[in-house]
Amino acid sequence: MAEESPRQLRGLYRNVKISVKTLDTIILACILVIVVLLAIDLQNPGFTITFDSRGGTDVPPQNRMYGELLTVPEPPTREGYRFTGWYRDSACYEAWILESDTIQQDMTLYAGWEKSP
Repeated sequence: MAEESPRQLRGLYRNVKISVKTLDTIILACILVIVVLLAIDLQNPGFTITFDSRGGTDVPPQNRMYGELLTVPEPPTREGYRFTGWYRDSACYEAWILESDTIQQDMTLYAGWEKSP
């Protein structure tokens, strides 16, 4: 078998003239960028969703990432009222659909209540 020359082994890179030291610097810079981006991503706790039970029992806040669904919290209770769901606004006009609405930012959801008969 004929031995190939170093020039033949370079293939697509036969016309690239770069020193090993320069290439090492580029590789090291890329690794540092990746490490920094990973560190930033790991420090990001996501968004905090708080629940205002408006006179009902406390519901703990949740931390979620952008685009995630909420974990369905235990519904709050309130003497003399029936819980009607979670709402985006304190007037309880715009319902939060737990099965399909996704997290876009930090937010507070408000409990809706209906007087029990």
